[in-house]
Amino acid sequence: MPLHPPAPTDVPGIVDAWAQTVRAVADLGRTLRPGDAERPTDCPGWSVLDQVAHVVSGEAMAAGDPVPDLDVSDRDYVRSAFGERVERYLQSRRGRTAEDLVDELEWRLEERLGVYRAEGFTGEEPVVGPFGPTTAAELLATRTFDVWMHEQDLREALDRPGGLDTPAAALSVSTLFGLFPRVVARDAAVPPGNAVVLDLTGPTVGRTGARVEEQDGRAVGVALFTGDAEEHPDVVTTTISVSTRVGMRLAGGRRSPADLPVTVHGDESVAAAVLAAMVVTP
Repeated sequence: MPLHPPAPTDVPGIVDAWAQTVRAVADLGRTLRPGDAERPTDCPGWSVLDQVAHVVSGEAMAAGDPVPDLDVSDRDYVRSAFGERVERYLQSRRGRTAEDLVDELEWRLEERLGVYRAEGFTGEEPVVGPFGPTTAAELLATRTFDVWMHEQDLREALDRPGGLDTPAAALSVSTLFGLFPRVVARDAAVPPGNAVVLDLTGPTVGRTGARVEEQDGRAVGVALFTGDAEEHPDVVTTTISVSTRVGMRLAGGRRSPADLPVTVHGDESVAAAVLAAMVVTP
């Protein structure tokens, strides 16, 4: 089932989606009330102000700024080399005001837009992303997903809901949908003979799914709803229905499935395994 609204697939559309969610973070940071900056968020160890600093830091990383030479070994929530690198960028911006951070975010946005909207920019330009060599368009899509997730972290902490039906939201949902066969077959270890359908009920609406087949002695997730008429053995189908907010809180590892409203039709144990495995962020 196509997403509604649809996720952008062309480079100008991805640029616009990225710019929109960056501006949303800037607006949230610019309008903090007294006491807001210190509020905890769904990311362990990070306050609202830290979230803003992280988005700024992410754009610094994307622009090629060197990793700050800082010791973050005392941060017990940092559990990987990638997380340590992210924390170093963030630590370099701790102690600054929200106004100062938003000022930097806004000039970085304009600087990057000057690159991404320049004549001759195709998105195929080779760049170094957070996980190695990639293209500018792929990095932009990754940045859009990351910034939008942190926009939602801010909205959750500040009780200012929104941004769930934007192009950035749709692009982020499409990222989850693209990874769903892997989630079902590999991460959740759903056995062959089963299929799982994920229904997002809105504001961004869509459906994805995967059936699990045994191929060469291993379980493989095969995407559903592709229009492929290939015959396959009968499967037992479990359907999970969640809102856009709930689905993406799970995809970001921000909340436990037990703490969120989820509707299941089918095998409860299969659904529980998939819900627990739906984290697609590093």
